[in-house]
Amino acid sequence: EGVDERAASAGEDEDAGVEALQPRGVGSVITASTIRAKMSGSTATTTASTKASAAPEVDYTSKTLTAYTGARYTIEVCTKLKTNILTTATALTYFHKFYERTTFEQYDPFTIGCTCIYLASKIVDDDIRIRDIINVGLSCLKRNSPPLMLEPYFIMRDSLTQCELLLMRVINFKLKVDLPHKYLLHYLSALKDWIGKDTFNTIPVSSMAWRVLQDCYHSDLVIRKNAELVAVTCVTMALELYGVVVPHDLTTPWYTVLHTSCTKDAVSELTFQIFDLYEMENTLEFIKT
Repeated sequence: EGVDERAASAGEDEDAGVEALQPRGVGSVITASTIRAKMSGSTATTTASTKASAAPEVDYTSKTLTAYTGARYTIEVCTKLKTNILTTATALTYFHKFYERTTFEQYDPFTIGCTCIYLASKIVDDDIRIRDIINVGLSCLKRNSPPLMLEPYFIMRDSLTQCELLLMRVINFKLKVDLPHKYLLHYLSALKDWIGKDTFNTIPVSSMAWRVLQDCYHSDLVIRKNAELVAVTCVTMALELYGVVVPHDLTTPWYTVLHTSCTKDAVSELTFQIFDLYEMENTLEFIKT
């Protein structure tokens, strides 16, 4: 109960603490096969790199656009811009909320993705220049393309600023979003005392939970599920991956004390949805080098 109250009352000053615990940028760092192997007790290790430069380059123009493709593009741009993790999460929240009310046929997801980053950087107070967003965004679509010359750059700049007004109208000017990050920060802090500091510091449960949370932003589940449930599910998956058992009353799951919405059925349902999310990686086409 105490943890729930602290999480609910966490202010903006605590959001800044998330950045200190987590690398800048968001990207997929674990695969579905890795998760399933670990869940079944295998010693398989993560093979995907956390660095965008080491990951295979996605061809975003090769297939029909989906929410996953658009989110992946936005994440890649954020990673290359080295944005604050809260900027990235806020931008992707805007992205999913925008397409909850519109379609890809109506609005270009690549322009919308860059616009979301631009707007989120203002809200989070992350120092990102619009010129960098435009050039990096273009280079992710047209690999190895040079920076834009002045005239096409200003055309793109005007497009982005106009699109920013559209974005704010579509999301009803609700620019402050309730991110799972502060809840995850509190839950991990409570878990550290719960399972013991030695166990917590030895097994990378914390880093895995943050990675799963980052990858959740490939999907609109981050706006369909409440922030507390998303945070608890990420912690639960990390614990399961490493076989860590939390001491608790066996009649109820341990995480029910963190928030009332975190029932066994709700956490299980979201866990399988996250599993399915990792399978979406197979739908992407990569540029052959």
